[in-house]
Amino acid sequence: MVGIAVVALTLLACDAGTLLAFVNPTPTRTATPRPTFTPRPSITPTPANTDTPSPTPEKTATATRPPVATARPATKAPAVPTAPPAPQYLFQVKNNDGTHGKCDQNGVFQVKGRIADTKDYLAGINAVLQGADGRIVAQVVSWGRQSMNLEFFVSCFEERNLFNYQLDATAARGNEPMRLFLTRSSTDLAPISPPQSISFGSGGRWYVDFYQ
Repeated sequence: MVGIAVVALTLLACDAGTLLAFVNPTPTRTATPRPTFTPRPSITPTPANTDTPSPTPEKTATATRPPVATARPATKAPAVPTAPPAPQYLFQVKNNDGTHGKCDQNGVFQVKGRIADTKDYLAGINAVLQGADGRIVAQVVSWGRQSMNLEFFVSCFEERNLFNYQLDATAARGNEPMRLFLTRSSTDLAPISPPQSISFGSGGRWYVDFYQ
């Protein structure tokens, strides 16, 4: 019974409150309308450039130099032509012992001597006497010891009276200076010895030896 009474009282209490609420209604607040807020347009921030900026090269002050005079290339002197090599002769003139040369004798125009090597007189060598005008004055082929002539009292070089060639220039006297040289033959006149200059003047006998 007690429980029923509590429930009844509770219900009565609830009903009484509800009734009072209707009898004395709570004044309703009038809500003041808030001003409408217009959002400002949002600016999307530009993303920062994270690239490392390239350093701006500093201007280097260029020193202005005065113009340098361009040196002209040295003019080379023209090359001196190389002298041709001295001809290589098979024979040389032996004229360094004081017994070779001219023995003056008026009216005689003669050249004689020996053509030899270190062992013997040589046969078959052509001796040529050429005038100043280039013409051949005389030529002869040397002979060997087996036909050697003895000659006395015809030259101031009497101790040199053995010879194996002899040339007579009487017909060409005055065509001077002449040239005496050796060749391989009477048809091959290429010199095989250096030339020996010969001048007779009023006459004389030349004694010239060639050696190999």
